[in-house]
Amino acid sequence: MVAWVEVLITMVDAPSVPIQGTIRRTGPVEPYLSYGGDIPPVYVDGVDDLLVWRDGPNVRVDTVDGAPLARTDGEHAWRWAFGQDLPLLGSAQELGYHGPGNELLTSRPASRWIGTDFAQPVGAIEEVEFLGRACWSFELAPPAHKPHPMQMVVDQRTGMVLEERNDGFGIAVGFIEFTAGIPIDATTFAWTGDIHTPEPWEVPDVRSPAAPSHAERKRRQLNWFRSHVTELDLAVSVRVDLDLVNLDAHDDNGAFIARLGWGPVSGLLARRRRSSLPWEEEWQDDAQTWSTPEHDWAVDLYGLVLDDAALADLQQRLHPGVHVTGVPQIDP
Repeated sequence: MVAWVEVLITMVDAPSVPIQGTIRRTGPVEPYLSYGGDIPPVYVDGVDDLLVWRDGPNVRVDTVDGAPLARTDGEHAWRWAFGQDLPLLGSAQELGYHGPGNELLTSRPASRWIGTDFAQPVGAIEEVEFLGRACWSFELAPPAHKPHPMQMVVDQRTGMVLEERNDGFGIAVGFIEFTAGIPIDATTFAWTGDIHTPEPWEVPDVRSPAAPSHAERKRRQLNWFRSHVTELDLAVSVRVDLDLVNLDAHDDNGAFIARLGWGPVSGLLARRRRSSLPWEEEWQDDAQTWSTPEHDWAVDLYGLVLDDAALADLQQRLHPGVHVTGVPQIDP
């Protein structure tokens, strides 16, 4: 029987040799809502098959027609975005590639496998053949607020994840062609052509030793906006649809866990019989809870906290005319 620690040792900081191949993504695309740096990552929508090369920190991604999408030599990064014919140039940390295959082209440090968020296998680790290579196949247990496990296929020799799926959601990304161990020339990962010249508030040319720090650039951007646009807080009220997507669990006592929303705003809604015990579910720190005479309620929206008026509106839709009587405990 294959031990999980054996798989982990092989996977951490993989791949161990240069790799290249073709990646295919299937299933719905969810937008990336958070990022670091000054330029948001661009998900390559509508492009499902990509040619990829990787050698340590060096990565290159092209379409199957040969059009460049992203390159990095480990220090600099070139990324084609915003409809530009020429790439933006930035540091590898600020202009990371986010698109089909990003899950397979990012190294997974040991810290990735700590906790309960798809970090522990369930069931046996099987030895299988994938793309003619000896691999391990296994499932990872989901956290409490997610309904389906994740499936992975890992190459035994290189430690590369060759396929990552969530069959419950119908989402998969994986190699359909894969080669490992063939040397790749360093020029493969660099761009020697013209670049898109950014505006002053965009990413500076990292080749300039006098380039301001990220914090200084952000401060200048904020000062300019306050001086030329407004100093007022831009918090506004918006309407979001939190329609039921899936009822993950329910019982005869009226308790349930439901998945709400789709796309940029989604989350969980739960109800249980009134209790003095903490919730068993692992809610986020900004989850909102309340109690009525018969039930405890919780709503946990990803990246969004309802203000008092919006929360009161939601409560009246869920239990019209029934008053809130308290706030139940979340953590033990």
